[in-house]
Amino acid sequence: MLREQAGLSQEAVAVLMGLAGPGGKSYVCWVERGYLKSGPGFVRLLDFLRACGCGIESLLDVLDRYTARDTVAEEQASRGVLTALDTLPPLFARRVLYYHVGLSHKGGQRVRSGPAAAERVRRAIARGKSESQQARLQREFNDVLNKLHVAWNDTRAIHLRSYGRLVFATMRRLGKARSGWKRRALERLEEWPAKRGLDPAPFRRMREAVSELFEKMVRAGVA
Repeated sequence: MLREQAGLSQEAVAVLMGLAGPGGKSYVCWVERGYLKSGPGFVRLLDFLRACGCGIESLLDVLDRYTARDTVAEEQASRGVLTALDTLPPLFARRVLYYHVGLSHKGGQRVRSGPAAAERVRRAIARGKSESQQARLQREFNDVLNKLHVAWNDTRAIHLRSYGRLVFATMRRLGKARSGWKRRALERLEEWPAKRGLDPAPFRRMREAVSELFEKMVRAGVA
């Protein structure tokens, strides 16, 4: 914009900067388009302004907007999260994004290094996965309780939800174990209601529902 306001071509600016020759125009073009990864250098930037007949105040608004942006490390974390979102189911991805945005607006949670950016991505995905799992578990609990005609605040409902979480945690812990080990671990869970003197039938139903839900979540990539 400054060059065009001065009525100069890229070749003319290159000459005035002392960069006459075929490479001069390309350099000016790279500076204007931001192709130089390390930047043009402060002296070269001043030479560009001199060639256009401008002072440093011409760039103050641009510099203020640039320095008001997130840090480079924070932007790296954001890019990492956005890249990860492309591989996640929509609802899961939304929870990951909300968690990342929440942390990026807290001063104590700002990313300050490359490893911290990678850790932000890992934490965001883990938090999104956890929230997605809990939301689906709650829906499954509601469905089972409705089918059993058990009120949400009933003592049996409290036991059933606790048992459902225990079943889910067991399946997640044994997710990569052999099917025989997983089956025996779930069979041991049958002792849970018996030890508390509770009717095992509704707990068996809850275990079957949560087990089926877990398998669906594994296939969907959110378990």
